[in-house]
Amino acid sequence: MTKQGYSFYPQEYNKVLSDVFEELKGNFAALASPTLSKQETVTHLFESISKEASSSLPHRSLLWLRIIQFPIRLMLMFVRILYITLRFRTKFIPRNAVVFRTWLVPKSFKNGELVDDYFRELPIDLSAYKNVVIYYSGTDLNLWRRFGKVKRSNIQICSYSILSLLDVIKLVLNFFFTGLIQVKKTYSLNGIDITKSINRSLLLDYLLLRSFEAYIEKYKCKKLAELSIDTFVYIFENQSWEKICCHELKKHHVQMIGYQSSGFSPIFLNFFPTQKDSELHPMPDILLTVGEHFKKYLLENGHYSIPVEVFSALRFKYKTEGDKFEVKTPNPTKLKRILYAFPVQLEQYQATVSDLINVFGDSDIYVDLKFHPLYMQTDLRMVDSLPLNFKAVFELDMNLLRDTYDCVLFNDNSFGIESLMQGVRAYQYNRDGNFFDERFFYFDLWQTNITYQDLADLKYKIQTSKFEKSFDVSAVSEYVNAMYRPYSLESLNRFKQLLSLV
Repeated sequence: MTKQGYSFYPQEYNKVLSDVFEELKGNFAALASPTLSKQETVTHLFESISKEASSSLPHRSLLWLRIIQFPIRLMLMFVRILYITLRFRTKFIPRNAVVFRTWLVPKSFKNGELVDDYFRELPIDLSAYKNVVIYYSGTDLNLWRRFGKVKRSNIQICSYSILSLLDVIKLVLNFFFTGLIQVKKTYSLNGIDITKSINRSLLLDYLLLRSFEAYIEKYKCKKLAELSIDTFVYIFENQSWEKICCHELKKHHVQMIGYQSSGFSPIFLNFFPTQKDSELHPMPDILLTVGEHFKKYLLENGHYSIPVEVFSALRFKYKTEGDKFEVKTPNPTKLKRILYAFPVQLEQYQATVSDLINVFGDSDIYVDLKFHPLYMQTDLRMVDSLPLNFKAVFELDMNLLRDTYDCVLFNDNSFGIESLMQGVRAYQYNRDGNFFDERFFYFDLWQTNITYQDLADLKYKIQTSKFEKSFDVSAVSEYVNAMYRPYSLESLNRFKQLLSLV
């Protein structure tokens, strides 16, 4: 993404979309809209606006193709949800249960068993004191086929399994007749009318079924309310489907706990509600973060009308010393091998791989490409045409990181912080220097941001053994542990207090 002349991103743009939501408030489809929840990694609306502003030709989406595809897309989604619903029927959920809504992802399968990659040990530990349900969501049929074959405990269920055939029919019809919304007022940025861009994005929310997940949650939450659950715990990213959950369940006095499970960057505008958002959007009763720096960053850059508290980094299972994560000492050996860790935004991959090949291709430096765990090798066609010194890696032993790589490059994920814990310097890459995807909040120990022009300098330093691998372990440890707090018995007791169990 590039600024393209807009120096105000994200504040002014964020405020404009808040104004749009205010025009449409009270409309369910507005609450269900990823566009109005500012899910930029899904909608790319700002990027679209930027391109139009910098071009003499207006941007043209393939809207007619999308319109033709829409009924087919909706029918296929109906069949998919119906299959999952009927395949994994759930006959019973205990009353007053704590429901952990998690995602079914490739990492959910480990050694023939089903695991929760997001809340990890917490639901299991809590089940000794309270009825607990781990409630998996997602629409990837391949993953659900695996779900049906692995060993599962009686508290692990498919979230769609509480729906009936009639529920699925109702939600599809509800989406079909109410899912499309358009604005009537005029909206502008920097004197440029962006109303058409907003309406186009709202149309794509409908045609591409980007709002559909929220409609599914509406019907699932109605069922959960009927089943008299006590607490609903979910992965907080302030997306549209989450707001629907809060809207539906809080009407039935269900306690809502949002958990920020990993990192985020300023490009994730959904994490930074405006003052108007905080007044108009449903929110959980409390938001738990993975560490002090994330709490600080959220409160400095967003308006939260709810308590925001530090909890634990449940997904991090690294070695600890007392109540802190251990940071390893860097390996001084020059290895001439680097790792690039990619974000979830698949559309960035080809350009980034091309940049790396242009600089490091056919050199004496080996480059390993770690793609996001959501993607399988079949999703990544560019891995078939790599230079001999490049390799795609899908499994990585973090304990060997410092003995394998001189440094780690990454963008818009948490891998850079994890690399520091393993004793490896990390740098976040941005092609043109506009760091909208900054991840090193409050970091000042060295310059972490590099552009395309900096890659050649990095190559030279590694080749000539001038690259500095060492760092102040104590200072890095202080930083890492301000970012992420380990899970402990104290964490469990804090969560029990939230549930009034102690």
